[in-house]
Amino acid sequence: MNARHRYRVYGLLIESELPLTSVHEAAGGGDRADFTILAGSPDQFEAIAPGEARDPEDWIEHVVLDDGSVYMKSSEVFEAVISADGRTATCRKLADVEQRAFEANLLNFIVSASLTLQGEETLHATVLETDGRAIGLLGESGAGKSTLAAYLISRGADLVTDDMLRLAFVEDVVLAYPGPYRLKLLDGPGTHFLPDAVTDGHFNALSGKIMVRPRREGRRHRSPVPLAALFHIGSPDDTVAAISSRRLNGLELARTLLSSAMDARYGKTSRMERQIRFAARVADLLPVHALRYPRTVEALDGVAREIRRVVDS
Repeated sequence: MNARHRYRVYGLLIESELPLTSVHEAAGGGDRADFTILAGSPDQFEAIAPGEARDPEDWIEHVVLDDGSVYMKSSEVFEAVISADGRTATCRKLADVEQRAFEANLLNFIVSASLTLQGEETLHATVLETDGRAIGLLGESGAGKSTLAAYLISRGADLVTDDMLRLAFVEDVVLAYPGPYRLKLLDGPGTHFLPDAVTDGHFNALSGKIMVRPRREGRRHRSPVPLAALFHIGSPDDTVAAISSRRLNGLELARTLLSSAMDARYGKTSRMERQIRFAARVADLLPVHALRYPRTVEALDGVAREIRRVVDS
């Protein structure tokens, strides 16, 4: 058996036979792990891998196997099987993918899939903290979440999590758990807003982005942070000439939250009821706003003011 390391991330205790460099090792060893990562061999996966052809348009393969476990594969990054109870994943790194790129995908896709199987819902979001409160940015890949995050960090905010958001509900407060301390940025926004971080960053050829550590001294907080609001950023639109925010409600709010779910490929009908309950709980406790603005550097200061106005109101 390989040696196991223990890490704390997303509020989870993860035990792993694969050493990870992007998260801190957890102190102590008495607590039971929430999730275990085992090192798999090519022979193991040859026996497990489903035989049907995959969708060539989808960069990641996701198949629910007969026993309820989930097989996932990205041909350039990783291959994994997650047990039906979501507590164990057998994984291997593919080809010559760089370690940081491998971990970014592992900790996003594998952990979110395991939480889905354990009965949780997570969101595709980037979360920033300032003055002890956090705001979450929702939106499709390419909407501009990371660019806005980099701008806010350059003005004093700090990163809580990028890509995957795990929530906790404590009475009437919604808490955001910290993820790995790294932000994926396009070269232009990164160089403009976080030049020192980009200097020490790593280019990820798979995403075309640079993975950076937002602050050299590390994050300010490692505990969950209270969420004040969520902002959904629409796709870039040249017709948007002014900054605006509008609080969402009803079906539009439900669609926004449901479309922001991680592990969207897991489509068992038994999940739908849980997703609706999750969206209703988030909607009851958090304001969710549609945020629209011109995609120019000059507009970002006004966007930051609008976010502060909403949070303070």
